[in-house]
Amino acid sequence: MKITSKEVIGFLTASRIPNLLIIGLTQFITAYYLLDIPLWVLMKVNFQLFMLSTGMIGAAGYIINDYFDQKIDMVNRPGKVIVGTTFRRRLALFSHIVLTILGIGIGFMIDPAVGAVHIFSAGALWTYSAVLKRGILLGTLTISFLTCLTLLIVLIYFRSFSLLVVAYALFGCVIIFIRENIKDIISAKGEIQFGIQSVPIVWGVRGAKLIIFLAGIAGIALLSFYLWSLPNWNVRYFFFGVLLLILFIAYKLARADRIRDFKQIKVYVDVIIVAGLFSMLLV
Repeated sequence: MKITSKEVIGFLTASRIPNLLIIGLTQFITAYYLLDIPLWVLMKVNFQLFMLSTGMIGAAGYIINDYFDQKIDMVNRPGKVIVGTTFRRRLALFSHIVLTILGIGIGFMIDPAVGAVHIFSAGALWTYSAVLKRGILLGTLTISFLTCLTLLIVLIYFRSFSLLVVAYALFGCVIIFIRENIKDIISAKGEIQFGIQSVPIVWGVRGAKLIIFLAGIAGIALLSFYLWSLPNWNVRYFFFGVLLLILFIAYKLARADRIRDFKQIKVYVDVIIVAGLFSMLLV
């Protein structure tokens, strides 16, 4: 199979390399700052392979999602479609299989528990792309949980438990759930043509807003519990600022009625995600 330089670039783009780096950085920060794992332990080959294997499973998930979403993406974002244009569909499927096998294999090599989690994650990502995202709420709940799992798997790897890590994981789960529902509103035009049963398509934009508001309330409750239980005023002040941003997003969401409004709100949610990552440095 001859592979061109354009397809190599297509592979790297479809793999979402920046996102994978953020996942790896999040796991490193979680281990170092939240679990107090010594730096020399994190620099060992095993932990590097752990992050690499997680990244491989994530890359495989991004690629297979683009594979199944090609027709939808041609409607919603025709200028940004990679799979089927600069990256052949057959090559995309092959890349997904290779990355999945390597990720699971490395996972089992370093820790059978990690390998088992990778099998679950890879299966969930395939099922999400092929089936679950076409059902109401199933897709968003799946992606939210898998995001949460990228933190919880660090606890599994180190055979440790931290309420702090669980709190971050749950808050991340809520924020990603909100982000995915906003994305569904933005992409409803393309999805409705292909039988996708997302919340805004089935229950309308008002229904989607209600779901987002309820998730936001749950996020605020988790954040409040977190602030109350953590005796670190630097983090408390930081998350109080995040709380104000969440309230601002709720205000903007209530007034949003155009696609560009929801795209702007999605940017605010991304700011919260990045802020949550950097807040770990304050713990």
